Amino acid sequence: MQECSVMKMGDPCAISLTYRYRTVREIRHQQFRLNMSRDYELYNVAQDDPQLIAFLREIHMRKYPLHPFKTHTDETSGSGVGGAHVLVGIDQHLNFSAHPNELTPKMAYFVANLLNGKANGAVIQSLTGTLGHLMTAPWLSETLNWAALIIEPEPRRYFTLRKQNALRPRVQVVHACVSPNSYPKEVTIHNEESEVRINSLLDEETSWFNSRVKCFPLYTIMLASSRVEYDLLSLGVHGHELEILQTLPFDKVKIEVISIHLLEDQEDVSKYMTTLSKFLQTKSYRLLDKFGRNYFYQRQTTTNRTRKKDTLVLKTP
Repeated sequence: MQECSVMKMGDPCAISLTYRYRTVREIRHQQFRLNMSRDYELYNVAQDDPQLIAFLREIHMRKYPLHPFKTHTDETSGSGVGGAHVLVGIDQHLNFSAHPNELTPKMAYFVANLLNGKANGAVIQSLTGTLGHLMTAPWLSETLNWAALIIEPEPRRYFTLRKQNALRPRVQVVHACVSPNSYPKEVTIHNEESEVRINSLLDEETSWFNSRVKCFPLYTIMLASSRVEYDLLSLGVHGHELEILQTLPFDKVKIEVISIHLLEDQEDVSKYMTTLSKFLQTKSYRLLDKFGRNYFYQRQTTTNRTRKKDTLVLKTP
């Protein structure tokens, strides 16, 4: 084989090395893209595995110090003394009293009234993509002092939520997704205009970098938060709500209200919700009300069933 010592433009050696370099680089690039598009599913890891719980708690649920977000001095307001420093963007998204008839305030008030204005409750919520504006957890925490756990897979949305809730000590935002399986996995997030979809499909035409996210079973997230009793579980995760609920060991958790939130463009809603309602019925939950494509179920205890029966008797002439 001819040795290449001093190479000049157009020399066979230079052309050969350039071609070889580009080929190796392209292969490595394609392998990288392939690795970043695969789902890594840890089938053998149980959702109550102590090491998995410790990993989630110490890495993804670590308490971060309050960062010095940009503040401004409210000089025009008459309230406060000397102009208070206000965290930009903190309260604008919670001004429910100014828009009481909008969907999110209606649902927040509905849950609060359903639980008789309970204080110091707990909510766990994951509403991805365009469903994010329906989030009631911050209001419940701010108004009723609830402990709120918000699960957000999209990185930019995660940091926005952290900033919005930076001054709410009982609100914790976790960068993760809820696994539709009873084991953890790592998947690729695909941004499609305003929607964020979690899947393993590789788009060969996509030139930008898609981020990765770790998904944990809902029960694992509950155990990592040291709480298995919640007043509200709120899920809106692109049609994976039923799969997520099916992973829950309902004999080991206690959830008073479950809300399901569907996208406007989701198909076969009637069939899907019928199946989901039948499943929840086997777990002693009853559909109470719905607001558009937002459905609320309540756990039926012996007391609830008795009260319902008494009410029916009282209405009988």
